[in-house]
Amino acid sequence: MSSSWLSAALIVLYCFLLISTATAFNITRLLGRYPEFSNFNDLLTKNDLASEINSRKTITILAVSNDALGGLSGKPEEVQKGVLSNHVVLDYYDTLKLQKMKNKSVLTTLYQTTGVASEGQGFLDVSHKNDGSIVIGSAVKGAPQDTKLLGSVAAQPYNISVLSVSQPIVAPGIDSGLRPIASPPKASAPVPSHKKKSPPPADAPAPSDDTTADAPAPSEGPTADAPAPSDGPTADAPAPSDGPTADVPTADGDNKPAKNAARKLSGASFGLAVVFASFLALFH
Repeated sequence: MSSSWLSAALIVLYCFLLISTATAFNITRLLGRYPEFSNFNDLLTKNDLASEINSRKTITILAVSNDALGGLSGKPEEVQKGVLSNHVVLDYYDTLKLQKMKNKSVLTTLYQTTGVASEGQGFLDVSHKNDGSIVIGSAVKGAPQDTKLLGSVAAQPYNISVLSVSQPIVAPGIDSGLRPIASPPKASAPVPSHKKKSPPPADAPAPSDDTTADAPAPSEGPTADAPAPSDGPTADAPAPSDGPTADVPTADGDNKPAKNAARKLSGASFGLAVVFASFLALFH
């Protein structure tokens, strides 16, 4: 009986060890197989990120080769850790999974768990280009999306995936020295500032005042002469117009009623004479 219990315990222990061995990984050893990522591997260990990565069950590392790290190695450790934390994605993604994702998908990084991320600094945007390539960038508004996915380095489905990217992904605000990343949108600021330099039109009023000052001078000359001749004809015009106007209404207004009255009177007299003659003819 005791031997059967012992056998059962050994089987359970073996299964547990098998499962734990299958799920456990060590990012330092994994990257140690690829010399081209040695500097990146050293930075993960130096900034205590290797132990954080190893404590996770599912993780994706966006590794940068030695020749593409640029000046990141010379930055303060706080900046290094912030930038590298954005290269640790809190889920398992291989190239096939990223290709099947929708355009503008968002990934959550280890930097989001630090409590200091703001305005999307702890998230990454994944975009699909027309040529089939995939680019990754910070989800901060205005951040460039120009870090290319180069391919897969190593994978242990579905626990850890190591992908190669073309350059460090620096979220604006993590490193003031790399703040110019957000400068492309700010480059448009000079444009409105030039428009504000439209004070040149302020010079235009100056000459226009001089011109205006000269214009009234000549216009006053002819204007002064114009009233003189206009007064002369105006004075003469009413004189002749008054004469005919007075005669015309008198002649037309008085003669026409007189003629009409005379015609009516003569017609009435003739009719009366006819009636009278008819009356006399009846008595004869």
